[in-house]
Amino acid sequence: MTEPHDSDGRETATEDVARLWERVATMFSWLEGQLDRTLTHRHGVGLAPLMALGVLVGEHPGSVPVGDVARRLSVSASAASRILTQLECSGWATRVAWPCDRRISRMAATEAGRHVWTRAGRTLDRELDFSFRTLRFDERYAHVVARLCRAEDDTPGHPGHHEPP
Repeated sequence: MTEPHDSDGRETATEDVARLWERVATMFSWLEGQLDRTLTHRHGVGLAPLMALGVLVGEHPGSVPVGDVARRLSVSASAASRILTQLECSGWATRVAWPCDRRISRMAATEAGRHVWTRAGRTLDRELDFSFRTLRFDERYAHVVARLCRAEDDTPGHPGHHEPP
């Protein structure tokens, strides 16, 4: 009688990866919600707008096309545009005229935006650190956090580092 599964363990490995992904997605959703609420309560800025602001601050003193912000945040151009409009309405970002091509909308962080990024970024770092330290002891997520923390050691220049395809 033959076994229904290959003896090389590929299906088991696939199931393990699928379960890991399910845990990562669940943990990410929970963490994203927690961070968004904390940042909104303490600094008046949600997680997505803060991450967009971080892109703009990172380009200081230059400006960034909306499409570049979308790519860096892995969102659609329309979602990035809505987020950047929120930042602009808050006075944390400004549109920059681009004389070479007026079809491209470029954005830059204002001084107030850089200040918000600095303060809220510190909160984000502290909250992420606290959350990961806490989740290390939650049996539902301990192995996920362990793998994520191990990824910090898997950086360019370290043995075993693999570049994404």
